[in-house]
Amino acid sequence: MRGRISWGGRPSAVLGVSWMRRLLALCLALCLSFCPGAEAASVARGVFLSELLEARGLDWSSARENDGAAFILRSGLVTDPVGKLNAPVTRRDALRWSVQALGLEVEARILSGLSLPFKDVKSLSALDRGCLAVAVNMDPPLIRTGVPTFRGEHAITDKEAQSLLSAVRRASGGLELDVKLSPAAGMTLHIHRSGVSTGIPKWRVYADGFNDKPEAEAMQRFLKGKGFDMTASQPNYEWILRSGLLEDYGRVRRLFDLIRSRGRKARILASVTNRDTEIMPRYWATLTMDPDRYRLEPILAPGGSSALAPLSEMARTARVRAAVNAGFFSVTGRNRGLPIGTLRIRGALVNPPYQGRTCLGWNKKNEAAFGEVSWSGSIPTDQGTLSLNAVNRFVKGDTLVLYTPHYGASTPSVTSIPASEVVVRGGKSAGLRESGGPLEPGTWVLAGYGSNADLLRDIFPAGTRTPVRVQSELTGGGGESWGEMENIVQAGPFLLSEGEVRVDAEGFGNSLVNLRHPRSIVGLTNDGNWIFMVIDGRNGLHASGATLMEAAELLSSMNMAYALNLDGGGSSELWIDGKLYNSPSGGKERPVSYGIGARSVR
Repeated sequence: MRGRISWGGRPSAVLGVSWMRRLLALCLALCLSFCPGAEAASVARGVFLSELLEARGLDWSSARENDGAAFILRSGLVTDPVGKLNAPVTRRDALRWSVQALGLEVEARILSGLSLPFKDVKSLSALDRGCLAVAVNMDPPLIRTGVPTFRGEHAITDKEAQSLLSAVRRASGGLELDVKLSPAAGMTLHIHRSGVSTGIPKWRVYADGFNDKPEAEAMQRFLKGKGFDMTASQPNYEWILRSGLLEDYGRVRRLFDLIRSRGRKARILASVTNRDTEIMPRYWATLTMDPDRYRLEPILAPGGSSALAPLSEMARTARVRAAVNAGFFSVTGRNRGLPIGTLRIRGALVNPPYQGRTCLGWNKKNEAAFGEVSWSGSIPTDQGTLSLNAVNRFVKGDTLVLYTPHYGASTPSVTSIPASEVVVRGGKSAGLRESGGPLEPGTWVLAGYGSNADLLRDIFPAGTRTPVRVQSELTGGGGESWGEMENIVQAGPFLLSEGEVRVDAEGFGNSLVNLRHPRSIVGLTNDGNWIFMVIDGRNGLHASGATLMEAAELLSSMNMAYALNLDGGGSSELWIDGKLYNSPSGGKERPVSYGIGARSVR
């Protein structure tokens, strides 16, 4: 068994273990040595876990346990079911537990498809393959390559265990994981993780999928009867239950299983501890794309710009190769919402600008422009020029709104004020109706609210085919021809211009600008390649996020020329060919308003 695989680092004695813990380790080892069929050189699970905690160098002096194995399992630093502590630990288990204890399980799941230099990995689970990928690619490495097989089910020797623990000890002082992949021709994906959390995690459990408040409260009562207090809330119009911070991972698993046993979805999130300090880990992923091979375009939810959907659903519907979530949005109901700011798709204005924030536009030649955009819209008639107040959103008052098929299947049904709609087909009025009618392909609707409802009836009476012409203009400073930009998105703030850091708050508050959060970014390299980037955050084990200045300085160091901050937080996602390459901070995909997709052009 010795020599089949080389665990990272030089074997060394474990320091700082009390004499009682060493006595326990010795007793377990002696017990194993006299068990029939047991290998004298194997290591017990309990011994390995106890020494793994010591190798992590965490302060658990205030814990009620004296046994390191019990504490590491109760804390959730190792989340796997372990079984009998006196059983031999296998190489697979030892590696997996080490990766979990270093807070690298998210990276292992992301890298589970990476090629490995061992012949016997097909029988391993996806997570185990991901742990191997992390182990051989991180610096310092947990294990070294150079042997043909991994032999994951074989018990490790004490020498191998001490070598692995020595590598964990060094990694606990600081690690780097850099992996570059080519998901497709003309694409380069760079994944980076650095640092290790220095705190003991706490946990929250969430229950999802309730249709209304009574359903949520019924589950809340059931869980309380089982000893778990949960708080009900309705973020984004979806009822959820949330636990308080839990320190015992055994209770976390029991609560999770109880929720699942009742047919509900559950998720577990690591607590946010010290997220604004320098001791937290960092994770980011950057996708670089050749503009000769990929064209970008905004992508919407299948229900249109008035609906919200996960980015993965948008990307699959649009059949793009890659996607990142895009601009900010308002939430108007469960899976309902509207973009905030300019959105133009293939020459059609879907949403008008929000003043004071940066836009990114690009034309058919993939030439890009960054800057602020203004919009004016009007409809000339025989009775004078009508000024448009909005596009694809209801605005209460005496307003005139243009609706296009991008909005969704139908216009909003308005009963609070007078409303009328003119259906326009082929540049002429094709019908007059009340609000709330269908938006068919090839048609658009001019809606009048308040006093404008009667005005539309007078100008475009039922049964006539009156010409209807919309004058719409996008303008901005800097000399850019915004009218020529086929696609435009708006978010902000602007982060980089010609490689120089420039972070103007653009009206955003202190939290968004100066605190660490997950981030999404779109931009261009100095070589003219497109980039999508996500920076993970709000996870005490995986990543702390970044301030806008930290994000801008990181981009500048990576040879980027231009960069625009997009919506972040729980919305941040990078999707490539059916897989997410980051970990959404909410533990699941958040429905968003729109994204930016990359479509192959050859």
